[in-house]
Amino acid sequence: MKPRILVLTKLFWPEGGGAELATYLIVKDILSKHFDVTIVSGTRSPEPDILKHARYIHWGVLEARYKPIERIKTFTGINWVRNLVEKADIVYIPSHTLIPLTMAVKTINPRAKVVLHLHNYQLLTYTSVVLADREPDVATDIIVELGEHKSLLRALLAGFGHYINYINKFAALLADKVICVSHRQCEIILRYIPEVRGKAEVIYNPTPSLPPLNKRVNNKPIVIYIGGGSYIKGFEILLETILKALIKGLDTKAYITYGRGMSPKEEALLKRTSRNLGDKLILLGRLPHGEYLKLHEVAWALLFPSIWEEPLPYAIIESMLLRTIPIASKVGGVPEIIEGSPAEEYLFTPGDVNGFIDRIEKLLSQSKKDIMDAGIKLREHILRLLNEERIESKLVSLFRFSAS
Repeated sequence: MKPRILVLTKLFWPEGGGAELATYLIVKDILSKHFDVTIVSGTRSPEPDILKHARYIHWGVLEARYKPIERIKTFTGINWVRNLVEKADIVYIPSHTLIPLTMAVKTINPRAKVVLHLHNYQLLTYTSVVLADREPDVATDIIVELGEHKSLLRALLAGFGHYINYINKFAALLADKVICVSHRQCEIILRYIPEVRGKAEVIYNPTPSLPPLNKRVNNKPIVIYIGGGSYIKGFEILLETILKALIKGLDTKAYITYGRGMSPKEEALLKRTSRNLGDKLILLGRLPHGEYLKLHEVAWALLFPSIWEEPLPYAIIESMLLRTIPIASKVGGVPEIIEGSPAEEYLFTPGDVNGFIDRIEKLLSQSKKDIMDAGIKLREHILRLLNEERIESKLVSLFRFSAS
């Protein structure tokens, strides 16, 4: 009989972001081939094809919106999934908000092994974010919350939450395996929680399956940005860079999708800026993922001015797979997946507007052929780095070891 894996995740694809996409790919394409998998999630309508590969159970408690409320509800309602926990050989937790459930799992079924999959820094900060060149302290949580939500009350509550967040560190010490998605992420976590060194492993996320793309870059350079109004994604840096670049007379056209986190005030600012710049700044609003991917057919570059230590951003991976040059800040796992590719020349220091503009100028100095050739090399590089067979082998070995 196959070892039994119970997956506990707040959201399941197509809800959520990169972490949920990675979980979906890992369960569907890897774990379901080697293990008996049951998924418990707060998503009512998961990607339909997952039902061919695993049992899926909706747990309404996980629909709670705020972390403190969710934690109270999950711990008080844990008996609802007790039977599943008791039967599991491995409990796999890829959702950062559910890390504390490690303690409940170990109490209910001491025999079960717990595997945590970290897609951010929830072990270190309440906001799950570590800013570049900043310690993951209470000030970081306050800065991030204020920058993202523009609410002083939320920022102060996040400062208080920073100390409550220590429960996640304790949970990590009880886990049997901890998966990090990049060496940089692992390095940061081990710097502050060295006790998990013996159980931490770095395994890159699998590459997503993307539709065929007819790459045909325009004569006039086109760049795209998908971070919305997010402070940590570098929205403020992006606006300053675009204005300075256009003042310098750089001949490019920028497409901006709102993504998540665009407030009415920020949207109004963008619209005013767009009216002043004419067709050089085009706002596309919130796009379905498939429509966003089509932008890469004509795009020269993806602008990625993030200011936090992104563990392994799928936006960069997708960009390389779709042969679009990422002009990205040196944060988190970005440099390690770009190293040795044509995109390495387009990295810049986080928050450095002049460096960002320099990289855009470098892009504009290239010919269409240069851009197309670079795109081919980018795709070959990322497919070689994120080799499907190697990733599957490492994940299966880790889970089989946990089950033994």
